[in-house]
Amino acid sequence: MFIALISWGQQPDMQEVAKLEDVIEAIVADNEDANVEQLLDDLQAFREAPLNINQCQRADLERLYFLSPVQIDHLLTYRQQYGSILSPFELAQVDGFTRQLIGWLQLFVVFGSAEASRRFFPTRQEILLRAIRQIELQKGYKEPRKYQGSPEKLYLRYRFSSSTVRAGLTAEKDAGESFFSGANPEGFDYYSAFATIGLKDDQHQLFLGDYLARFGQGLVAWQGFSLSKSAEVNQVARFGQGLRTYSSTDENNYLRGLGAAFHWGNFGWSPFVSCKKFDANRLQRAEETVFTSFQSSGLHRTANEIDDKNSVSALTIGTNLTYTFQRFSLGVTGVYNRYGLALDRKDADYNQFLFEGRQLTTVGANYQWGVNRYYFYGEAAWSGTKGFAFIQGVEGQLADQIKLSLLYRSIGKKYNAPLGSGFTENSRLNDEQGLYVGATVEPLANVSVKLYADLFSHRWIKYTTVAPAKGAEYLLQVNYQLNDEWEIYGRYFYEEKPVKSKGSDFQFNLEQKREKWRVHLSGAITDRYFLRSRLEWIDYQHEEQSKGWLVFQDFGWRSKSNNNSAWLRVAYFHTDDYDSRIYTYENDLLYQFAVPAFYGKGMRFYLNGKVKICEKTDFWMKLARSWFIGVDTIGTGYSQLDANSRTEVKFQLRFKF
Repeated sequence: MFIALISWGQQPDMQEVAKLEDVIEAIVADNEDANVEQLLDDLQAFREAPLNINQCQRADLERLYFLSPVQIDHLLTYRQQYGSILSPFELAQVDGFTRQLIGWLQLFVVFGSAEASRRFFPTRQEILLRAIRQIELQKGYKEPRKYQGSPEKLYLRYRFSSSTVRAGLTAEKDAGESFFSGANPEGFDYYSAFATIGLKDDQHQLFLGDYLARFGQGLVAWQGFSLSKSAEVNQVARFGQGLRTYSSTDENNYLRGLGAAFHWGNFGWSPFVSCKKFDANRLQRAEETVFTSFQSSGLHRTANEIDDKNSVSALTIGTNLTYTFQRFSLGVTGVYNRYGLALDRKDADYNQFLFEGRQLTTVGANYQWGVNRYYFYGEAAWSGTKGFAFIQGVEGQLADQIKLSLLYRSIGKKYNAPLGSGFTENSRLNDEQGLYVGATVEPLANVSVKLYADLFSHRWIKYTTVAPAKGAEYLLQVNYQLNDEWEIYGRYFYEEKPVKSKGSDFQFNLEQKREKWRVHLSGAITDRYFLRSRLEWIDYQHEEQSKGWLVFQDFGWRSKSNNNSAWLRVAYFHTDDYDSRIYTYENDLLYQFAVPAFYGKGMRFYLNGKVKICEKTDFWMKLARSWFIGVDTIGTGYSQLDANSRTEVKFQLRFKF
């Protein structure tokens, strides 16, 4: 154990980067649509200005995502009983802290007295510029041209932080959007700004501009990144983080206005108001203009997409009151939404119980309670559509080597919450009942076994079904630490759920099954060279069977000074069709994380590098190319390429001062 702890204190930067990516990939899993930008922001901020483990509070640790409520309780209890934690060696004595967890935690904390490190420097500023370009032109850029802008994707970011003020500006132009012309004479297609002011030594906070609301377990209000099912099987409980500054590029899922967080003793109060516009499909019906659906892509390239941009306004008023005493907290949240136009959805059976109209009120109550080695949490909510929702969960450290998580949810088919995002199989917080069980077992010091089972059902039809349905999902992963530098894991995943048949005359639910196997090996050859290898298979069955596999090899390098680094990947994939697609993470630029889907037959190559130009200036570059075998075109519609390869280049420059 002592030798292993020594290795934690000597991790080279290349292995730190690999560990950081392991954290993110484990949390995000195979979700290419996951909004991880806020997660990356949080983790990178802690990496550059680490938490002092002897000074940080529960709310700080909750933002690390990979720590469970029980683990946070154990860490704070240990600190209270034994005083300051002076080295990572000591973390091994904290109940429930594994070798992997300590390795992850070391990336974001420092040890020593409270004065040894400050969470924020007196003043810090950062400017980041990014440009992305796909070399081959898509159909939308060719005559007759449909995309109104150039194929470059441009991004600008400014951040300022001091002891009492945090502020920032984000600007983005997606590929195909106009820039200082057409629909965007003012420059970028999207602008976002925020400012947070701390009052009375951060006892109170004022939020101006763009922000997020994240309360309870998400039944009433939860925006931005949220935990779901993943290989981190015990990370399912939500930490209600209250109001948070927003600095990402999701152009719709945030609030814009004014908010505040006040704290008096054990009580906290967070009122907020927002007035903003969002993208939607408008339609003239009878004598009234309505909108029929929300548009969440954030793309404004074609005439139709531009017409949908900021076409409907939304007024949101909300409040949260929370009482906290030691390891217990109780909160009440209420949100009122009013749209500038009435929502009138498409006349379809799957839309029967979804909210329609102009205004909706949602209220809920949530609690958290830590008892010994157990952590109980839950939330109950009601919406103005006469719907109810309920979530109840518990996490427990049954023994030093066994962790268990249980979560039950019951979301009524009449329940609707415009700001809500709970733990569900379905992306929409509506009509779902389910039971999740996750466990981590460590039978040996260098072996861990992670598994979960999730059983769920829907009482009404969905867009993908024609009758009420039940489904199940299972995951088993075994990690084996070969030595201080090398680790291997194997993973098995199985999912079955009904999906409607593809016939147009008569449709019925037909069982869809998906099985996936993965073997992953990673380690360091020396303190400057790193390797990662993966082999993955998939077997998909619905009306027809579809199979596929993927293999990749990563090579990592860093300079002696740690200022320069590079990653090279060579991958080969072979799947029957899109149904047997395989997701895999990719190294990317700072604040970016890619989880693309691969299908068909072909190869993938990329080179990703970082160069430190000077003390306060860094440069990143990525060159990626995919070759597809046996095809003459890639993609469909305006995104179609008349080629069998796709090439992308990315550049990023950061100034810190």
